[in-house]
Amino acid sequence: MVNQFTTDYFEHAKLYTEKHAFEWLPADDKRPSMHIGFNINDPFFKPLGAEITSILETNKDIAFHFHVFVDSYSPENKDNLEKTAQKYGCNIYLYVMDMSIYQNFHIKVARFSRVTYIRIVMPWILRHYTDHYLYLDSDMICVGSLKQFLTIDLEGKAIGALTYHTPDRVAFLKMKQDIYFSDGLMWIDISEWIKEKITEKVFSYQGADPRRFKGQTQDLLNLVVEGNMKPIPNLFHHKNKDFSIQGILIHYSGRDKPWELVLDSDDELWRHYLDISFWESMPNPMPPKKSSYYHSFKKLAEVYGEKGETWKQIQCLFWYSVLKIRYKL
Repeated sequence: MVNQFTTDYFEHAKLYTEKHAFEWLPADDKRPSMHIGFNINDPFFKPLGAEITSILETNKDIAFHFHVFVDSYSPENKDNLEKTAQKYGCNIYLYVMDMSIYQNFHIKVARFSRVTYIRIVMPWILRHYTDHYLYLDSDMICVGSLKQFLTIDLEGKAIGALTYHTPDRVAFLKMKQDIYFSDGLMWIDISEWIKEKITEKVFSYQGADPRRFKGQTQDLLNLVVEGNMKPIPNLFHHKNKDFSIQGILIHYSGRDKPWELVLDSDDELWRHYLDISFWESMPNPMPPKKSSYYHSFKKLAEVYGEKGETWKQIQCLFWYSVLKIRYKL
């Protein structure tokens, strides 16, 4: 079968079906410019809204251009993006992607979406705006300056990212190099990406047996790049809930998400940025009363116990017991 996803295809294909431009950045703005890309589905607009708001609140010395790539959107979410651009004097672009080209990529975990594969084609769209951009997952908030990205020397590499020591993953994927990076945060040189044909090489894995991989885009990118990337310092604040670690981004990568429950000050900070965003606030710190969340009520009971809030602790233990029984049944 001939692979249709060649360089010529990406040079000429219209990769999105709609584009909306909310351009509120003054033409004479003298601040250094930064482009940031995100890929989400419609239910993830609320976490994205908190993240963009945190970036804008903590980096007022940067002129931002946000590029939001989606498979669909609600009118409310579109309106909130435009209000954000107007309030903070930045540019936000909303793209509705042609999702048909991703259908032969595997889905490793049922709760994941094929929108993750959109990050593979972003350079072909963003080449018309900039030569470098920052890709970020949408389960983060920013607590420090992003200016350091503007001074990163990629030394001729297409990608700068955080690396992990994962010999088991490297062995499973049969990689030649013992370098494995996260694709949740990438500083990207667009011309190098296109020169190295990274998009085309990732698309060549369409239709491959899902059992070959433990993840989705991250595994495919690592197989294609094979260590030919620039490791950058770990930038995460309070990584793995170690509050002695100082960084510039909080990554809510664990099982418990701050849009589900509030366990600590980092979760409270996420709720703060949601409160000052244009998205609806979530004043209830407890998770949904669904059986799959029974473990979260147990964690929250421990938090309230440490705070001496006995009544809230009892409530959480009650729901933990009820929901665990439902889950087991």
